[in-house]
Amino acid sequence: MANVKVNFSETKGRIRPLHGMNSGPAAKVFTYDMRPQFIEAGFPYARLHDVEYPYGSGEFVDVHCVFPNFDADENDPANYNFGLTDEYLKYIFEVGCEPLFRLGESIEHAPVKRYIYPPKDYLKWARICEHIIRHYTEGWADGFEYHIDYWEIWNEADAAEKKPINGQWLGTAEQFYEFYAVTATYLKSKFPHLKIGGCGFCRGVRPFIEGFMEYISTRDYKVPLDFFSWHRYFTDIDDKLLTEARATREMLNKYGYADAESVFDEWNYVNHDIYPKHEYFDLLKNHIGASFCAGVLCALQTETDVVVGTYFEADIVKEWCGIFEVEEMSLGQFKAHVRPLKPFYAFKMFNELYKLGEAVEITSDNQRYVKVAAAKNGEKNALLISNYDGEDELVEIDLSGVIDGDIEIRLTDETHTDEQIACYKADTSEMKITLSMKKNSFVYVGSKLA
Repeated sequence: MANVKVNFSETKGRIRPLHGMNSGPAAKVFTYDMRPQFIEAGFPYARLHDVEYPYGSGEFVDVHCVFPNFDADENDPANYNFGLTDEYLKYIFEVGCEPLFRLGESIEHAPVKRYIYPPKDYLKWARICEHIIRHYTEGWADGFEYHIDYWEIWNEADAAEKKPINGQWLGTAEQFYEFYAVTATYLKSKFPHLKIGGCGFCRGVRPFIEGFMEYISTRDYKVPLDFFSWHRYFTDIDDKLLTEARATREMLNKYGYADAESVFDEWNYVNHDIYPKHEYFDLLKNHIGASFCAGVLCALQTETDVVVGTYFEADIVKEWCGIFEVEEMSLGQFKAHVRPLKPFYAFKMFNELYKLGEAVEITSDNQRYVKVAAAKNGEKNALLISNYDGEDELVEIDLSGVIDGDIEIRLTDETHTDEQIACYKADTSEMKITLSMKKNSFVYVGSKLA
């Protein structure tokens, strides 16, 4: 038996925007429409990396797409190609999402690499990025005045540590360190109110990254790092995610960046040691992937200091998308529609907590497998419980400080998908609920949803 205690009278900070996505609500060059589902789940962030890859990778977001001729005058608006990126961002803001804008290049899987070499002039590359930022936040070049806080420099330059032919940075570690220092320093000087950081590393801590931190912290000036972004693909939440999150914070503190936010902006269900790829691409889409996602979201909230999280991947045409499947297709713009899969509801239920706002105190005596997060506002209360990767559990939930009203339980497991299985009348501030939870399931317990 697992015992869970939730005290809705004791607040513990805020529920953080951890349920973001990589990619926005349009896919395959505006043929797949995911806008209704983005609104339903309330995804708070859409990270812009590998956008429309490979179908529209010559037109979207990447610096070489927006500024095709590096030798051209970066001050002349005529030399920029904003068109389809403008359209892509329009739909992100339409659904109430905010971009986490990656400044850099998409991964290059092809044997001939073109755009992932170090720029031949770091400062000019920074000035190009300056104009991209001004276009989207200050209206430059017939642009916009969008609210975009996070500007991330590059992605996974450290992959070369494990892959000799790295599809994301074909320069030395020292070249990357200098490139980041020049770019971040320049952009922060121009936009002190924005969050400039990076670098979408493959891990939180590894020798390449320690070298990066050593380099930026020992200049004769402090190189800006408003946020540190990192990735992890895993199946063991405690041994992989939580260990890495703690080590990442210790590293940032060690090098004098205690104020840098930890941003976890790529993650998914993968274990190369147990499953071949074709198997875990199936598992990340079913009830196992769903309970995993719910467990990760709870763990990020209650056991880490991660400020923003974005799952990889919302783009349905990519094999990493575990939240949607194709419902129907026809020709034309936004003629292909999607159906949510079980993992989608982990994010939707976490969003119910996020909308309430105030995190509350919880305890679980089986926290390795039974992950819990809870929230309230002045009128409602709710919790999310995931039983991932352990055994079938009888879970006894002891609630105190409960706000009056109908309390429902919604279950997602192998045979249920976001299905209401019980409803109670909360007419007292103390409640005990006992649930039989199968392995690899999650439940929403809280104020009845509209």
